[in-house]
Amino acid sequence: MIALLVCVFALAPAQATPPPLTDLAKGLNIDKKAISVSGISSGAFMAHQFHIAHSENIMGAGIMAGGPYYCSRGSVLRATNKCASFGVFESICRDFEKKDQSRCNKDDGTPQNEAQVKQLAQESFAEAKKQNPSIKKNVENDKVYLFSGKHDALVPTGVMDTVHDLYTAPDKLAMKKERVRYNKEFPARHTVVRDNFNRPEEKTAVGKCAIPPEPVPPMDEYPFIDDCQKVAQQEMEKAACESNDSGACKDLRDTDLAGAILKHIYGKEALASERVATKEDQVLEFDQRRIFKKFFPDGWRNKAEDASMAHRAYVFIPKTCKEGKKCKLHVAIHGCLQGGKTDNRPGHSGNLFAKFGGYNEWAETNGIVVLYPQVERREVPPPLNPQGCWDWWGQDYTHEKYHTKEGPQIRAVAEMINVLVGEELLEVAAK
Repeated sequence: MIALLVCVFALAPAQATPPPLTDLAKGLNIDKKAISVSGISSGAFMAHQFHIAHSENIMGAGIMAGGPYYCSRGSVLRATNKCASFGVFESICRDFEKKDQSRCNKDDGTPQNEAQVKQLAQESFAEAKKQNPSIKKNVENDKVYLFSGKHDALVPTGVMDTVHDLYTAPDKLAMKKERVRYNKEFPARHTVVRDNFNRPEEKTAVGKCAIPPEPVPPMDEYPFIDDCQKVAQQEMEKAACESNDSGACKDLRDTDLAGAILKHIYGKEALASERVATKEDQVLEFDQRRIFKKFFPDGWRNKAEDASMAHRAYVFIPKTCKEGKKCKLHVAIHGCLQGGKTDNRPGHSGNLFAKFGGYNEWAETNGIVVLYPQVERREVPPPLNPQGCWDWWGQDYTHEKYHTKEGPQIRAVAEMINVLVGEELLEVAAK
């Protein structure tokens, strides 16, 4: 029997170990002044946190359905009631807070009026300035694209209004309004909005934009990537948008949201080439957990798992970038339930967001390396991350420094950028 088992294991195909990111970064020539970040949902919270934490080296950000810096103040309940509408976390909170049940008392909900928006933004600004006294100076020339779907029930528009106020209000970060584009008229749910360019037909890869919103399948089966082209066309016809390039009409034209983000951040001249179809196998995987070796030489695997960092992450490198051309770098951060190996269709593998989020088609022709860091679920807490979200709350996950340069996830992404750049550009705290 033992001999038979040995034979079976010997015949079973071994799963190839992905290469380290250093191997894929060889020969790259990244423009250090053209590094940007974007994300959806928990990835949007992380993109915003990363922009604030590393504002001296990040020149633009795209935030799709996220919330303001340090919104949770280290509380999972506040994160899921004040900063989003995930009330289901209340019962989970009580399971963990055996000593202090008061930490799980329901918050007063997400911002519903201008006064609440400004108050929450003021709290975020105070923490951002505390962490980085030069934050206003650092972001004044940046470009930021904000997106809130009109039918988003998970991160309401009031939360995104707070992010907008934080970036633009004169008493906060005071960015010029033309540098911050805010799209909140698009008739979408909590999703990455894209069109049907280079879109696979399989339902498991991309969903559809439904107006009014239709009930979604079980969350585990929903990709949170929607083809919204048909809906946008219908809405533009209703609004007679042919000769109107402002307001809701302008927002409806941003069906290709990844393209809209990249164009706003880098400028239309920098993205002068039209997008092209790309292949799934152009998205390369690498061993993400090895990044933690720099911080924890002896226990790096356990530390990476504690931070919910997946074994495999992904990077898209255009042909011209591989050949040494000077290229831009964009970090695209997935949302909850979108990390790790989400594409298990026959003949396919890897991550749906990294392949079908819409970034690669623009990156190929415009010299943009796209990094897709990954987190995955941790079912047996601690840490508390049952939905595979990036940490925007701290409590029972990556803890109180989650939103700072010392946060494990922020440190990991910063080091990935350093590897791609080929130097210690971003400060990676050694504590």
